[in-house]
Order: sequence, then C-alpha cells, then structure tokens
Amino acid sequence: MVRSHRMVRSLVLPLAALSLVLSACAPSGPGAETSAAPSTESTGTEITVQPSSPASDDPTSAAPTSPSADPTASPTADSTPQPTASTAASADAALLTISIQQDASAEPMQYVLECVDGAPGPASTLPGSEAACARLVELGTDFFTARPEKDIICTQQYGGPQTASITGDFNGTSVLASFALTDGCEISRWKKVQDILGAPGAQ
Repeated sequence: MVRSHRMVRSLVLPLAALSLVLSACAPSGPGAETSAAPSTESTGTEITVQPSSPASDDPTSAAPTSPSADPTASPTADSTPQPTASTAASADAALLTISIQQDASAEPMQYVLECVDGAPGPASTLPGSEAACARLVELGTDFFTARPEKDIICTQQYGGPQTASITGDFNGTSVLASFALTDGCEISRWKKVQDILGAPGAQ
C-alpha cells in the first residue's frame, strides 16, 4: 500500500506541473482581446477611407434633368410659324385700273379690277373679272414689269387703232403697262391679256 501511494504521488506531481506550464502558455482572455483590437481598428480605418466613390455614382448628387433645360427644345411660342413676306406675296391680291381706248378720238373706257386671293373683289367693275383675276395670277408680276426686248424681230402687221393701259398694284408691285396693236409683237402681248382687255379689235 505504501508503495502504491508513492507511485500515485510521483504521477500527480508531474501532471500538476504540466498543467501549470500549459496554463501559463495559453493566451489569456484580455490578451486575446488586445491582439484582436488592431485588426478591428485597421478594418475600421479601411471602412472610413473606402467610401470615396465618384459624385456621378451617387444618385442623390446627380442633377435632375428637366425638359426645359434641353437647349434643343424650342418654346411653344416659337414653334408656331409666323407669316413671311413670301407667303403674303402668294395671296394674289391686285387693285388695278384698266383703261381701253378704241382710237385716238374716242374717250377711254376705264374699269377697276380687284382680285383677292385670285378671286374678284367687291370693287371690281371690269366685265368678266373672274377670268381676268385667274389670268392675272397665271401671268404674274413679271409680265407687267418686263422691259421690251430690243433685238426681237416683229412682223409688220397692223391690228387696229386700239390702245390700252393697266396701272395699279399687283402683289405689292407697282404696275404700269401699255398695250397697242401696231405690229405682231404688240398683238401677241395683247392676246396674252385678252381676258383682261378683251379681244384685240373688238368694239
């Protein structure tokens, strides 16, 4: 019995010493917290530095776009087309005085031809004014303002003593045109305005 007690004592003492050594080598609780603290602080530092994202990625920093800020958008008032001189000139408005003289000794007969948008106006006194306005539109202002050609050859034929004149305003252009039947060229000019002056030679 005495021997067995000695053997137990001899085993207990080394085991106790071993346990003390192991407990001394094992990290304590506060030490573990202390070692872990730097990693926590470093992680926190990374978190505070990292949120440096561009302003364009932040949905709250983006400036709201509005349709009125678009430089290509036109205001409603500007989208309405305004009347121009060209559109006004295409209205085919005329107020003319037609003078027809059968011969040099006769009194000239005068008429008024008013055309509004190519149709006779209330001031018209010329017979057949509807056809006259239509013909006026077909000829245009160039016919009444054109200068006679100098080098043109005209047939020497006489159509009669009639003379006529058309004066006034046509599409904003002053008109002063004379007509006669003294040669082939003049007879041709008269025939072009026959709906206004009547047939050449007619009484």
